[in-house]
Amino acid sequence: MSGLVWIASGAAVMCLWFLLPPAAITRLTPVIARTLPPWAESRVDGLPSKTRWMVGAGAGVGVAIVLWDLFPVVIPLAVGVVPAVWIALGKLEPSSARHRREVTLNVLPEALDLMGACLRAGQPLRTASITVGQAMGPPMGVLFNSVNHAISVGMSDEQAWKVLGDDPVLGEVARDIARCASWGTTTVEVLAHHSRALRRAAAQCRINRAKQVGVKSVLPLGLCYLPAFLLLGVVPVIAAGVAGFLS
Repeated sequence: MSGLVWIASGAAVMCLWFLLPPAAITRLTPVIARTLPPWAESRVDGLPSKTRWMVGAGAGVGVAIVLWDLFPVVIPLAVGVVPAVWIALGKLEPSSARHRREVTLNVLPEALDLMGACLRAGQPLRTASITVGQAMGPPMGVLFNSVNHAISVGMSDEQAWKVLGDDPVLGEVARDIARCASWGTTTVEVLAHHSRALRRAAAQCRINRAKQVGVKSVLPLGLCYLPAFLLLGVVPVIAAGVAGFLS
């Protein structure tokens, strides 16, 4: 009877969490994030916090049901599973985020070169970011448009670029641009430096992938040649021996 009570209590907690309005969850998430240690922080582009809590709660209830014979040890174990799953899922990179990051890295040097050309032509920084945002398609255009929207609501160039300071791809570039806007220094050389560094990193990545092709192809090629080796090398020898023995 007590087991059913605990299971019902866990299900009630899950239902209460599901029924919470999104606004309440949005207000609670920054409070929880500020109290977390660095090793428990989640990725910026990771799964939503509510989804991770839902999966963690389901895992906790599942552990409680499967290991209920270990009562009362199973209760703290099930409770500990919930935040553990929440933290573990926060470290994972979704496939959509990985694809977006790869696409962004491929077009980022071109976007920086375009922005540098606009600045050399005499455009101010905010006008150059608008030009790049309009010229580049998603996802790069979306990132630049987020800066443009921040500027349109009254933020300075420094504050607007700091909006992208935590972005996994454009974060370092955005922080340098914000620093240049704060100090009043030229941004053209900074953009050119990042563009060259990104192109060198992309070229090195392609070289590393090309070097790995030979290693990764050993096992598939071995599996392809193994049947032919057995049929043409081993089977005739065995057949000849068996035929000689029988004759």
